Amino acid sequence: MIVGGLAVHAWGRTRPTRDADFAVDREHQQRVLAITESLGYRTVFASDAFSNHEHANPRWGHVDFMYLKGPTATAIFEAAVMKPLLRDRQLPVASPEHLAMMKAVAMKNFPHRTLYEGDDVRQLLDVPGVDRDSIREFFDRHGMLELFDAIEKNR
Repeated sequence: MIVGGLAVHAWGRTRPTRDADFAVDREHQQRVLAITESLGYRTVFASDAFSNHEHANPRWGHVDFMYLKGPTATAIFEAAVMKPLLRDRQLPVASPEHLAMMKAVAMKNFPHRTLYEGDDVRQLLDVPGVDRDSIREFFDRHGMLELFDAIEKNR
């Protein structure tokens, strides 16, 4: 499933991104690592939750994977939506709610990303039918309610 900047693009916000981000079920991690390396990517970092890969040819860019498992994986994958990307090809994209929650985690772990991740959340809050309450609850549960309210206020 597509996550990150490309997923936010699928929901209506165009912004530059330097990589392609994907969510994959954790049970497939070893296959993902083998496939990316067979395509010429070098694994820069790998943990149980994430892996980052770069290609020697800059045109191939960077690819990042987030590995999900258990109930979290089930919830996120079941909520994915098919959206037109890459020459109108339909691809599974994370829901705006789950993307906003992923952005919250990124801002919490890397505060310097708040400016552009906050803009992504702002865009996702404007997606018709989005469940703002679930996003707000997630921010609150992670001690970030003040940030959510600031994003919401500046919409």
